[in-house]
Amino acid sequence: MKGPAATAHSPISDREPETSFVRLVFLGAIELFQKRISPIEGPRCGFSPSCSAFGHQSVREHGPVRGVMMTADRLMRDSIFIEPGPEYTLLPNGILFDPPSRNLLNE
Repeated sequence: MKGPAATAHSPISDREPETSFVRLVFLGAIELFQKRISPIEGPRCGFSPSCSAFGHQSVREHGPVRGVMMTADRLMRDSIFIEPGPEYTLLPNGILFDPPSRNLLNE
């Protein structure tokens, strides 16, 4: 008996290694926050993905300048004093769904 044909998967990710120093600094700062500071305070973000995950994804996908601008905009919207608009999807746990793909700046 033969099993299914083996697929050629490499253990290394298909993503290119990061070479931009500025991007590495921003991603490292966000990862430091996620691993060291955020567990102390506990979850505080009213959005999904969390603001730090949003920032990490934005910087990784859109570069340091645009990613930081998108993250700053997100942090300004994450407030108890601002009413959520109709552009957000309310998840069953009461958290608003707001991925980076919905926050792209029009060129």
